[in-house]
Formats: sequence, structure tokens, C-alpha cells
Amino acid sequence: MSVETYKMTVEGNYVTTEVLGKKYGFRKWTWGEKNALTAECSLVNPINGTISYNQVNFNEQFMLKTVYKSVDEKFEPLTVEEIRMMDAQLGERLFQITSKLNLVTNVETQNL
Repeated sequence: MSVETYKMTVEGNYVTTEVLGKKYGFRKWTWGEKNALTAECSLVNPINGTISYNQVNFNEQFMLKTVYKSVDEKFEPLTVEEIRMMDAQLGERLFQITSKLNLVTNVETQNL
């Protein structure tokens, strides 16, 4: 299995790269946006108080908020329809890139 690498460039408010021959811009989201989406995707069972999480909705909304397509030298947001109809390989690549930019997966700390 090979690891894909992408050359990232900063263009204004976006970190950009080409994925499968098309240019995309990725926006970093704020802590507040992350928390709001996490709350929106969390469902509380009114009977027993357990919490379930709608991962599909989170993934879609995360992509909508952070991934932009390049159209005529400008970046435009993806639509829900574009995300749902997207080739799975493209969707996985875009999701992995924006996740790397926005989600903390491993934090190293030093003794303070």
C-alpha cells in the first residue's frame, strides 16, 4: 500500500492542492464551528438519556464547511448533492486531507 502525498499551497484563506486532477481549497474551521457541529450531530434518547452520534451527517457537514472546489480561479463551496454523488475515492481523499488540517488525531506533550 502506498502513501499519497499532496503539495499544499496557501492561497488567501485556503490551503490548496490538486486531487485527482482537480484543484480544491481547504479552510480551517474554528473551535466554535467544531463544537456546534458536534452538538448538532449528537442525539439524546429521551427515554434513557443515552447519546448517539450521527457520523454520516457530521462527515457531510464537515466537508461542506471545509472543502471548496476551484471554479474559474475562485473557490466555491461544495453542495450536499456533489458530496453525495462524489466518487468514493475522491471523497475519501478530500476527507482525509481536511481531517488532517482540522482534526487533532495525535497530540504530543512535554512535561510542563
